[in-house]
Amino acid sequence: MLEVKDISVRFGGVRALTDVSFTVKEGSVSALIGPNGAGKTTMFNVVTGFVAPVAGTVRFMDKNITKAKPHCVFNSGISRTFQNLNIIPELSLRENMYLGIIGRDKPSVLKSAFRLNKSYWKKISEEIDTFLEFAGVQDFQHYRPSSVPYGVLKNFEMARAVISKPRLLLLDEPAAGLNMAEKERLAGIVRKVSADGITVLMVEHDMQFISSLAEYVVCLNFGEKIACGTYDEIRNNEAVLKAYLGDEDA
Repeated sequence: MLEVKDISVRFGGVRALTDVSFTVKEGSVSALIGPNGAGKTTMFNVVTGFVAPVAGTVRFMDKNITKAKPHCVFNSGISRTFQNLNIIPELSLRENMYLGIIGRDKPSVLKSAFRLNKSYWKKISEEIDTFLEFAGVQDFQHYRPSSVPYGVLKNFEMARAVISKPRLLLLDEPAAGLNMAEKERLAGIVRKVSADGITVLMVEHDMQFISSLAEYVVCLNFGEKIACGTYDEIRNNEAVLKAYLGDEDA
């Protein structure tokens, strides 16, 4: 589904990524791990068009999307969340949810706005209800983000990414800042997303969270891929233990 081949990124004289290659199989839940500064989020930014590589290619569904603009990547079927919540503070959660719909159905939204197509907006409203309930955030839908618990906002952001009906969902540190109960709820949502046929690739530091979800793990260190395989293979890899997992006592 997703093929990253020999990707290199430079920021001035700094090598952020060097010849990184990996694949993500359709229908899988995979994880990209590594210590801070390893290049994980940079890789997400390459895949989603926010950073242009100096070398290498990114292919999605057999189509070359290397250096494609973010909106083109989105339209190809890739959606993502960010490390920092990307939610408009002046809008309620429900109003924010419409942004995912607008990105997905732009022509229909514009057409319906001018023709006052009530049936279309009724359908959209019902769809939003479904996704808010899917993420367990329906009780907070009319609140602005500042009045909503952080764990609820993390679940909401995933729901908004999923409402665009992507084929591939990229999650950037979804469990960061969550307590154990919130992580368990989030893991349940990820499983629901996967069961609905959406492929998932996440960047995450919480190894317990990863071990409960990821079928395949890629480890980066200093911008280079140092290992890949199942979680058990990764956690017993000497290079990974030295670079990342040793401090986790894993």
